[in-house]
Amino acid sequence: MLCGGRSAERDVSCVSAAAILRNLGRHRPLLVRIDPRGFWRYQKDPKAFAVHPKPFQYPFDRLPARLEPGSAGALIVGAGSGARRLRADVVFPALHGPFGEDGTVQGLLEAAGVPYVGCGVLASAVGMDKVITKRLAAEAGLPIVPYAVIEGRAGMKRALRLRFPVFVKPARLGSSVGVYKVHRRTDLPRAVRKAFRFDTTVIVEQGVEAREIECAVLGGGDGLRASKVVGEIRPNAEFYSYAAKYLDPKGAELMVPAALSRAESEHVRRIAVDAFRTLGGYGLARVDFLLDKRTGKLYFNEINTMPGFTAISMYPRLWEASGLSFPTLVERLLRLAIRRHRVQSRLRAVRD
Repeated sequence: MLCGGRSAERDVSCVSAAAILRNLGRHRPLLVRIDPRGFWRYQKDPKAFAVHPKPFQYPFDRLPARLEPGSAGALIVGAGSGARRLRADVVFPALHGPFGEDGTVQGLLEAAGVPYVGCGVLASAVGMDKVITKRLAAEAGLPIVPYAVIEGRAGMKRALRLRFPVFVKPARLGSSVGVYKVHRRTDLPRAVRKAFRFDTTVIVEQGVEAREIECAVLGGGDGLRASKVVGEIRPNAEFYSYAAKYLDPKGAELMVPAALSRAESEHVRRIAVDAFRTLGGYGLARVDFLLDKRTGKLYFNEINTMPGFTAISMYPRLWEASGLSFPTLVERLLRLAIRRHRVQSRLRAVRD
């Protein structure tokens, strides 16, 4: 199990990891927690971490840890003559945001030759990049809101032509970090400058008075399926901000199931699977939508390739409501990881 990390979502990652550890069943966990500087630290007592009321405040063990490249899961704990060599059969990277959910850790795990839960390098990187996600979605014919991309000084004219209000977002961050709702054109340059503090590329999306709908996806290849139940988030503010997600206990209502007709739910589920396939996903993702309150049109918004696994997170709640318990969900994800690794291990790296 990997958790923590360098992103602003490291605390949520620890809470997700604790919930997964509590639902691992027969498996014997190894826990590595990544500190804010990016150093890997082996945690001696994952059970104590899992039951701590605030796992992100659980004291760090100082033992360094690292994966040995090409070792098929060898975890080196400690340093020098006192180092130990443990084996990880499969890794669950419960990491959210940059330096964990964006393909970086997935690439490391690929190089180490160890099975891991979730999307591969490409889908993880694409899912983190809102601009690339929208371009691929548009190419596949998925419905998306009008948007503009700003890099340096380029793109501002197109952004000003959008219908206001608009949302200004860093292109490669999650949890609504650095997201601003802008009502007047005169306020757009300031919001863009603020967003540029977090990324070198900024995306401006045309605002829609919409309901926020979410669907969970699980599996890979022909076994891919969407949750039978679709959820809805009702923010108690202008939009689902970072504060509403993590700081304000009354920041939003999570509705499971969403108040949709059967036809509307089926439409959401179908596009969720289409979006997952379009981005090359594998294992799991939460797919987010905007449902226009005025027209009833559904827009694909974004995909989260490692959604939260806390007790109140939408992804496990949707599967629970669809008849799949948390322990069974975790077990399915581990099996999917091992299955993909076996298939990839049979591929040839050189020609005959």
